[in-house]
Amino acid sequence: DPRTRIDRRRAVHGEWAAIAPKLVDAYLRWKYLQTREAASVDEEGPSAGQAHTFFVSVIGLTGYETARTVIQQVGDEANVALVLNGLLGGAPFLPELAFSLDLLEFYHQLRRRHQVGIQGFMKAVCSTISTSYYPALQERFSQAFDAYIELQRRLRKRADQALGRDSEHWRLKNSCPCCSFKQPGEPTLTPARLHAMDGCSSHKRLKGVGHTDERSFDSSYFLSPEQVDVFKDEVKPRSRRTTVEDVESDDDEHTPPAGGGLPTDVGGPTKCTDRWVTENASSTGKTAVVFEQTGIFVGACRHGIVELVEEMLQSGELAKYPLAVLDAYMRELGEGQCVGYDIGCSMGKTVEASSLKDRASALDLTLIVNAFHGYAHNRLCQLRHHPLYKLGLGLEDFETCERIFSSLGAVARLIRHASHFHWKMFIDLHLQQWDEDRYGELANFLYKNYKQAISVLRDYEPEVRMFKAATGYTDEDFEAWVVEERQYLQDAKKVPVAEQQEQAYVQALIDLDAAKYWVTVTPSSFADGFDEGVLKKAGKAAKEAERRAAVAKLSLAQNVVADLERRLGLAETWTPDTPEYQRILGILQRTQFDKAVDQLEGLVVQRLFELAKANISGTGELLHLLFLHGLANHISHAITRRSAAVRTALNAYNRLAPKQQPPRRIIQYDEVANYGWLGEFDLLKESRHDVLDKPWAQSANREVLTKYFKVHRAREEILRLNVEIPRLHAWLEAERVQYEKAEDSARAEDPRFADYLRHLHERRNVINDRHLRRLHQIYSLAGYTGPVSGGPRV
Repeated sequence: DPRTRIDRRRAVHGEWAAIAPKLVDAYLRWKYLQTREAASVDEEGPSAGQAHTFFVSVIGLTGYETARTVIQQVGDEANVALVLNGLLGGAPFLPELAFSLDLLEFYHQLRRRHQVGIQGFMKAVCSTISTSYYPALQERFSQAFDAYIELQRRLRKRADQALGRDSEHWRLKNSCPCCSFKQPGEPTLTPARLHAMDGCSSHKRLKGVGHTDERSFDSSYFLSPEQVDVFKDEVKPRSRRTTVEDVESDDDEHTPPAGGGLPTDVGGPTKCTDRWVTENASSTGKTAVVFEQTGIFVGACRHGIVELVEEMLQSGELAKYPLAVLDAYMRELGEGQCVGYDIGCSMGKTVEASSLKDRASALDLTLIVNAFHGYAHNRLCQLRHHPLYKLGLGLEDFETCERIFSSLGAVARLIRHASHFHWKMFIDLHLQQWDEDRYGELANFLYKNYKQAISVLRDYEPEVRMFKAATGYTDEDFEAWVVEERQYLQDAKKVPVAEQQEQAYVQALIDLDAAKYWVTVTPSSFADGFDEGVLKKAGKAAKEAERRAAVAKLSLAQNVVADLERRLGLAETWTPDTPEYQRILGILQRTQFDKAVDQLEGLVVQRLFELAKANISGTGELLHLLFLHGLANHISHAITRRSAAVRTALNAYNRLAPKQQPPRRIIQYDEVANYGWLGEFDLLKESRHDVLDKPWAQSANREVLTKYFKVHRAREEILRLNVEIPRLHAWLEAERVQYEKAEDSARAEDPRFADYLRHLHERRNVINDRHLRRLHQIYSLAGYTGPVSGGPRV
């Protein structure tokens, strides 16, 4: 055969595509006709001259047949005859080996839920049916499975057309009834819909792998690269140089990233963005050389149903990916969208610098940080962007994408060496099952959230009421505390340039004194601490080299001092007795103290997350689900290392704490280890008596303040649930009517396809009946305040 491998693959794929429509019809005849036509052909009868027989080996769930007789009608392809007998060949024409449709469906369902490779599956099947495995089985089964998936996709697409679900972006607009199935007279929700988006770098695919497979997989989940690249040059490039103002600026003062740049680059190396870098652009040099797809970017509704997916192509988590998702939300869903993103604070500035700015403002787009991720952001960012302090968000944590990635993690190891077609297909299969499972859990989601909201009100509302009665504080005071704290932290970030230079000058004087000491000491003292053997070997050369280094440091220190004196316009050099020196030294010590607190905070953040991965920090069931990636040993070692680093940083903090004015208290390791709210660290930096005496700085008041906001969010959650519950109830009835109408319409034209629709309807009814039972349990909850049934469709 003179053809290249690409030519042969292209021919095989073309042959499968040519017979695909006939395979769909044959499948319906086999699946839904009581009389199997192919099996009923009588060779002795009138139709004998219109058919012939052939033999194939068959691998099925229950056994292996070396030669099964198959009757093929004139005009039918061999695979059409095979499908009429419940089989599908391992090649498009003249197949010698076939697989039972039951076996293919079993692997289909297995692959949607648990990631088992074709090779491992076929080895297990061969072992079960006591036959030998050989490498060609993998290729034959792969071809048959691809054909079977295409068959099922064509059937599903036809069903979507019959149900009126084939419009563009139907999935985004309507896949979640709780979000989209609005009812007449329902209260207006603000925000209208809640989403989460994030990127994951686990789903990489090696560049060049599967290049002979030229097929493209059409998925309703994925935005095309062309749709994403619309935003690749949206944000103007900026210099990567950073200043003190960049590093210390609060999140709302961030400048946008470079064109197509990482959203986490916003504003330079800020704490918020540094802690949550999924795939930093600077780390993608080698990755881009090795991998074509470097991950996926996902958008999902608050109920967990996936709305959009993007391929991350030879890059990290660039700004164009979230911008494309936000564009789709605003374009297709309209006003009042709220999106949670782990760096939603800085992403807001990226949107303002893009072409989405005016539309985002007009449509009231809201960007926030996820609840769990948000506690790693600095306190000022939390007060502005954390869901706890934002109106209308209820108890939603916006960590949906982490749950999705936890489930999708199993797919990653099987698609690293896949063709682009199969990479996309297997992600699509898993997401389909994920969404079916999430749809099946909608009523449970509503039930659990309602119970959670009632529990928050029952536990916290009396405490807040008692606190207000005992102290005289009001709701207005609580709201004012947040505003005052936010204003204070914002003002505290602003350090005058002159003061920065004065701090640098005092530090330069300290460095100059140290350099003078090393030059003025006797040359012999340079040898102090050296091993006697080293001295014998190095002799005078080593001591002279060290002396020259000390002189060079002195010269450099003198130049730095002279330069800063010129900048500050000083006529005389400050001394330790100079009042200005003493004043700036105090500020400098406080700055060093702040840095010690920042280092301690960063380590505790990482330690808390590692404990959360191991599910031992008391951070809830969510975090246990987020990181089920087989990291137990790694996490255990990381916790040990991080704990030692925390102790070292804590020692540095405790050395500086007594030197502050007023002196700060010493913190014990056990206290730090039990920190559950990271915002407390920002308060450790403040040393002014008036701040420490503020009501919002008192730990008891802050605890009640948190409960106050949780009570408000619980009330909002109930209001949102009182809208979503009737939507789901109404959807159940509307979907029943949709299926019945589609079945009746198809019955006259294609009874077999009508049977297929009936089969889908029966499967859906099993889930919907479960929804109804759970909805009635919600109606009977003590504390339920919503309507008790769904209404008609708008």
